Amino acid sequence: FGAKGFIGVVVAISLVREIGPVFTGLMVAGRVGSGIAAEIGSMKVTEQIDAIRVMGANPVKRLVVPKLIATIVALPLLTVIADILGILGGLLITVTEFQVTTSYYLTSIMERISLQDVASGIGKTFFFGLIIALVGCYQGMTTHGGTVGVGRATTSTVVICSILILICDFLLTKLFLML
Repeated sequence: FGAKGFIGVVVAISLVREIGPVFTGLMVAGRVGSGIAAEIGSMKVTEQIDAIRVMGANPVKRLVVPKLIATIVALPLLTVIADILGILGGLLITVTEFQVTTSYYLTSIMERISLQDVASGIGKTFFFGLIIALVGCYQGMTTHGGTVGVGRATTSTVVICSILILICDFLLTKLFLML
């Protein structure tokens, strides 16, 4: 149907705007969010957080803030890597299966993708990182019931983060499309 020329553009825009940020956010929520909840939850049930308070330190400053900064910084970087690898994967398939030249694929992307596309995708990841860190820390800090509670907090973190990331993506996409 003559749509070969649009493959690169469709791949790049869908990856940069939606697939890259959302999938990366969901993977990080599953791996990092659950790890944050498990770590802080274990500290909570073994009363290590109470010990931090007794020593006069603020557990939020010591435990939450570093994790918050780390996820907000790391998630955009991971998303850029995912976007690049996805576009290169699309290039490989397009060149081998559809006989489109590499230069045509890359040129079509460079001509049609805008800075707003890239900024909207990367911008979402800051919010996703915030969600992952805050939900993981909250679930960890409110853990009770021993190791069973830690398991529940970990599972809850992944489920809540996944739902919030999808809702946040929907709302941010609507917002970015209005701009």
